[in-house]
Amino acid sequence: MVKVVFLQLNELNFDYVDRYIAQGKLPHFAALFERHPYVKTVSESEHHLANPWIQWPTVHTGKSYAEHGVFRLGDMVYTDHEHIYEALERRGVRVAALSPFNAKNNTKDAAFFVPDPWTRTGFVGSRSLRRLYDALVQVADDYASEKIATQALVNLSLGALDNFMWSSVPAYVKSTYGYLFGGKRWARAIVCDRLLADAFFTQCRRTKPDFATLFLNGSAHLQHHYLFSSAAYEGPRHNPEWHCGDGEDPLLEILESYDGILADLKREMPDARVMVGTGLRQNPHERETYYFRIDDHVRFLDDIDLDYADTYRLMTEDFVVHFNSVEEAAAAECRLASVNMIGGDDVFYVETADSAVRTQKKWANIFHIENRGESLYVQLRPSAVAIPKDAKVVSGEIVVSNFGERVSFAQYKNTHHQGDGSFIDTGASNLKDPMPLTDVFSHILRAFGINRSPARDIAVDTALVNVSEQRVLAETGA
Repeated sequence: MVKVVFLQLNELNFDYVDRYIAQGKLPHFAALFERHPYVKTVSESEHHLANPWIQWPTVHTGKSYAEHGVFRLGDMVYTDHEHIYEALERRGVRVAALSPFNAKNNTKDAAFFVPDPWTRTGFVGSRSLRRLYDALVQVADDYASEKIATQALVNLSLGALDNFMWSSVPAYVKSTYGYLFGGKRWARAIVCDRLLADAFFTQCRRTKPDFATLFLNGSAHLQHHYLFSSAAYEGPRHNPEWHCGDGEDPLLEILESYDGILADLKREMPDARVMVGTGLRQNPHERETYYFRIDDHVRFLDDIDLDYADTYRLMTEDFVVHFNSVEEAAAAECRLASVNMIGGDDVFYVETADSAVRTQKKWANIFHIENRGESLYVQLRPSAVAIPKDAKVVSGEIVVSNFGERVSFAQYKNTHHQGDGSFIDTGASNLKDPMPLTDVFSHILRAFGINRSPARDIAVDTALVNVSEQRVLAETGA
């Protein structure tokens, strides 16, 4: 059975968990923290690098951003970095991963490997797990519009039937009822994470990996959206009533779900060494910021007559567009950069979430664009107010008069990222505090008796290849 399990609770602030514990809540978190105090992890200090699609590749590879160079979600697939999964696997450790964030699957014989919904890499797992994955990809893609396609419902139902745990049924009923009849939009994230956890426990029981990771994003999502409604928040700001009603505490709801997952982990894997990491954390946001997403960005690109080879959406307000040449991408960049709102006040912030300095300055330009050669990363800029329903945009001579009706509200921003996080290991009593995030990689290797750093592994592997090549040359007389 599993020897080491790594529970990855993305961006969760453990100090908020501490505040709930002080209120007599979250008993399983309380027991974990009492027996195994968490330490601080430190990573990138520059604000634009404090993002999960950068920090989790650091965890996976043991490399800083300067070394791994991965800046956007999904971009890990364009690298050849060795991940912790391959490093362990080639030493005889059977690995498994469920939704590892921005990770590339280079495994040869994983017990299962289910990518996150936004990274295009190989899938390994049962048919029911595939159905569940396909459904969650669609749910993540259409989260802002609150739509669930019929095929996704079919896949979700069939995948869940083979992977859920009966002990979770009351939690599913409670969250689903709140979503359908109580106006709790956030309950869908709670259900998704609970189902991922159930599938993780079910598949580990069946496939018996030695090392298994489970990545849950609900805590990050609900902190970003609803921290100002949390009893753990001690600041002056509050969410609009239309966004979250008085007395509601979505963050507590998902933490109570996670508390139940910790109880299940102890029951399902009583002898496993448990590591818990957050990658980074969040700080309360300082200004009015709204995020929207274009419901059908493909239709929008077609309507402004943009020629492209392929496109796909990322997490919330961003998408990637591929072209057949650098020249086509450059022409498209100019076209997209000229798309502006017309006939109303400027609402879009000049800078994006990655900008080091945030001002209140606004303008009419709607897209932030990064040229990557033959592809463009495109982000619908955050706005200072909700995008009006009658908003219109113009591209050259083309006017999209119903733009405001083509976008869906995605987030009223409550927090932004900070590069330090937290880490727990139930099998270690002398963790470095603070602990460089780059050290998590080697820390996991040492849990299996492997005392090599990633850099040394590369050097050793290169030396072995050179020796092998020299032997072949000698034997062939070349």
